[in-house]
Amino acid sequence: MNVASEVLVMDPTVQDLVSFALSKFRAGDTISTRAMLDAIRQSDPACEDSDDHLVELIVMAAVGKTMGVVFDHRSPDERLQRLS
Repeated sequence: MNVASEVLVMDPTVQDLVSFALSKFRAGDTISTRAMLDAIRQSDPACEDSDDHLVELIVMAAVGKTMGVVFDHRSPDERLQRLS
């Protein structure tokens, strides 16, 4: 009987991280982009994707699961800079 001596461990994709973070919510729930970003960054500190890219993935996945999204991930100072 052959037994594999090594097991290939695959890093989760960004979509996997988003799906895992959203799995704690149900259809009809409202999610916070800040809380989702924090959960993703905490589950994979090595994730190099930008906040904007992650928010895009979060929104697409959440809307597909009929969840509401609150866009609260930008700091007040950052919002003011964009308005100027």
